[in-house]
Amino acid sequence: MFLLAWYLLRGAPPFDASDDELIAYYGDSAQRTESMIVGLYVIPLAGIAFIWFMAALRDRYVRTATSEYTILSTAHVVAGALVVVSLFTLAAVQLAVARLADAPSAFDIDGARSLLSLGQASSDIMALRSAAVFVGVSASRGVRSGLFPRAFGALSMATAVLLLVGYEIAPWVSLVFPTWVAASAVLILVRRRSTELADGA
Repeated sequence: MFLLAWYLLRGAPPFDASDDELIAYYGDSAQRTESMIVGLYVIPLAGIAFIWFMAALRDRYVRTATSEYTILSTAHVVAGALVVVSLFTLAAVQLAVARLADAPSAFDIDGARSLLSLGQASSDIMALRSAAVFVGVSASRGVRSGLFPRAFGALSMATAVLLLVGYEIAPWVSLVFPTWVAASAVLILVRRRSTELADGA
C-alpha cells in the first residue's frame, strides 16, 4: 500500500514548487482524483495494515522470548503508533489539498503550499524518525528473542541509521522502511512455518 501511494504521488509537486506547477498538477482532474484516492484509501489502509504487522511482530516476540524487556516493548509500541499517526497526517494533507483544488477558481495556492509543507515536515520529522526507532527497537528485540538472525539485526540497525539521516541525501530512502517491513514479515512467516513443521514432527 505504501509503495502504491508513492507510485501514485510520484509526480506530485513539493511545497516549494512554483505556483504554475501546483496549479498544473492539482488543476488536472485525473491527478487530483489520484491524490484523493491516496488520501482516502491507500495511505489509511497502509496504516491499518502496519498496525496488524506491529501486533503480529509483538506476538512473535512474546512467543519466542524467554523474558520481556519493558523499556524496549514500550518504545516499540510508541514508535509504531507515531508511524501510524504520521501516515494518517500525510493522508489528511493529500486529501485536503485535493479538495481545495476542487474549485479551481478559488484555489488557494498559499493555503495548499502551507498544507504540503506540513505534510513534508510530518514525513521528515515524525514518519521517518519514528520508523527509524521502530526498526532499531524491533531489530534489538528480534535478535534478543531469537526471532531474527544476527545478520538481519545488523542490517536493520543500518536501515535505522539510513532512515534517520538519509532522506536529505535521496528521497528514495523513504522506500527502505516498507522494504524492511516486507523482509521482516517474510522472516516471521518462515520461522512460524519452521516451528509448525518441527512441532508436527
